[in-house]
Amino acid sequence: MISLDPMAGVLAFFCVASLGLVVIAALLAARQRRRRAGRIVAWAVHAGWQVVERPAVDWGRRLPGGNPEGVRMLLSGHVGGRPVLVGEYEVTDVQVTTGADGTATTTPHTRHWVVSVAILNHPWAPATVTTRGRLSRRTNTTGDPGFDKAFRIEGVVGPWCTPALIAAHLARHVPVPWSVSGPELMTWTEGRLHPAHPVGDLGPLLHLAALLNGRPA
Repeated sequence: MISLDPMAGVLAFFCVASLGLVVIAALLAARQRRRRAGRIVAWAVHAGWQVVERPAVDWGRRLPGGNPEGVRMLLSGHVGGRPVLVGEYEVTDVQVTTGADGTATTTPHTRHWVVSVAILNHPWAPATVTTRGRLSRRTNTTGDPGFDKAFRIEGVVGPWCTPALIAAHLARHVPVPWSVSGPELMTWTEGRLHPAHPVGDLGPLLHLAALLNGRPA
């Protein structure tokens, strides 16, 4: 007669139970994602927007993490006669920690951003405006001390950099950071699309778009 090690039986039970919990958690997470996506689609249908799953856009090169396939969902519509796109972008980083015994453990960490894009009347050369870091060098300055102290421009300082645009930045009436490339004006904030109103407040973006609608270089 073969005797079974009680400890081995206990370990096998816990392994099976753990695997079952992992499967249940994955199923619940998938169900939650489907419900959330369904709410976003329902909002879009009611509001007259279109939903595009895994759109073929190259936004990642202008966004944190540079993930070329990071936009998983996109909403397309018009606001005030202007074409607007709002998408959800994600980047997964892998953190590696080493234990006392030298064993490496990897932990994935996913971050999300809401990306809003307004299509301008004219294309512009690539440029990005961000909040200036305390130790960053002051290059591509505008000549306005307040703006140059608070914000940093990467790329070409074009004719779009008008007194009205500078004043709007200093008054915090436009979103920062933002990036323009061709006719696409883009801004992004960390977070996820809210199912109840996924496009959020587009007023600041549209105000910035109006300020940029001068004659291109």
